Amino acid sequence: AGETWGEKDLNKVKKLIDMGFRVSVTGGLSTDTLQLFEGVDVFTFIAGRGITEADDPAAAARAFKDEIKRIWG
Repeated sequence: AGETWGEKDLNKVKKLIDMGFRVSVTGGLSTDTLQLFEGVDVFTFIAGRGITEADDPAAAARAFKDEIKRIWG
């Protein structure tokens, strides 16, 4: 809990994808964090607490969905 994503993590994700893995990203995700992965072929995002611990979980889920759609179409 409380961890954030950075360039070092992003490079690891890219390396795994380049090796042919379908990578899931989980932990410490927010709609702002998703922008870090723009242009990266992430298989799936798992945003547990980013949704369940939000003041309005339904709105948080919609915000994740909208941001994913905006970035990846």
